[in-house]
Amino acid sequence: MRITPKRLVNAGIFALGILCLIKYVNYRRSGSTDKNECLNRRPDDQLRVIFLAERVHRALQILEVQHFICYESLWASLYNEGPRPWEHTVEMCVIGNALTNQDEGFIARFFRTQDLVLDYNMLEGAYVVKLVDTVNFPGLPNAVGPDVSARLVLFQQRSGSMMRKAGLKRALLPDDCENPLLECFPSLLVLPPLSEIKFGPHQLFPAPREGIEIQKYHYPEDWWLQRKIPSAC
Repeated sequence: MRITPKRLVNAGIFALGILCLIKYVNYRRSGSTDKNECLNRRPDDQLRVIFLAERVHRALQILEVQHFICYESLWASLYNEGPRPWEHTVEMCVIGNALTNQDEGFIARFFRTQDLVLDYNMLEGAYVVKLVDTVNFPGLPNAVGPDVSARLVLFQQRSGSMMRKAGLKRALLPDDCENPLLECFPSLLVLPPLSEIKFGPHQLFPAPREGIEIQKYHYPEDWWLQRKIPSAC
């Protein structure tokens, strides 16, 4: 088949049309996801997440456990200064073995005194913390607690200047941080004393150094994308 200028122009127009169609479909899918996320929110959800975050932060302070806002909660703090409308979880990273080296019974009883219950996933190296069923939210008499949670992700310094994610599934991996499963990041980013960041109207929590820098390690494929509240909200 002989290639003519007319055929080249027609092929270019066809390719451009396909590209526009793909972008339109992705846009509609994104918009649908945003709307679904926002439809899942309930009144006062953000206040309940903030309330739980304060309880967990206070408990870790009393135990002298180094911790900071991280993962999606750090995105929320950086761009929205608090949990986003559809979120029911606050994520914090915990440094060292201060929790896991303690007697499990003691840790469970102590968290109970703070109206908190926790469950440890040894394989993942993470705690899930929830409020007890009977907790009362200030100013929210009809709110419930068990459907909001905190996720405490454990990190350890095994060798060199890098922190690596804990958990039995990573215990036998080498310390060279080549495996992305380890989610390593430089220990300098969490060198105390840490600065604070807003996670709520008036609440401040510890945050890693250099703002967005740690997200380059936790989200290597798309850390540069801003995760703001969708326009559908």
